[in-house]
Amino acid sequence: MRRISTRIGLLSLAICRTVYCWIFIVWSMALINAAYTSFQTSVRTHSVNELAIVSNTTFAVYSVVLGVAWWMIFRGRPALKQWAMAANAIIIFNYFPVVFWNWRGFLRLELEWWPFILFGVFGIIIFSIPYHGWRRKSQIPVEGGSAGALA
Repeated sequence: MRRISTRIGLLSLAICRTVYCWIFIVWSMALINAAYTSFQTSVRTHSVNELAIVSNTTFAVYSVVLGVAWWMIFRGRPALKQWAMAANAIIIFNYFPVVFWNWRGFLRLELEWWPFILFGVFGIIIFSIPYHGWRRKSQIPVEGGSAGALA
């Protein structure tokens, strides 16, 4: 019974990580689109606004971090945990720069942002859990042990 529950837990963790992986790339593309659209609007109207420059730069940085997190998770790179944590931190603090320009609006809209904050916290929890995939227990390396301890 314990083995079945462990397999179900590993499957659930793998599904959640896969969903987060694809959400990262979708949000990355959406942020690239938002930055590009805002930049094109500024160029067409010949109005350069300080807030538009800051938001476009912020969107570009966010999209790069989310895109790299997607790539690291998708390719199974060793640094995927750090990039996934950074991407989830971006999701949590996405609206935080608003506090510097419009703190009253920030406080008023704070209640609308709690789903994003929960989503980011849940993602940090998911990527904090050690995950070794669907390998058998004998293939999982033991920290501090020798090569003979794996058998």
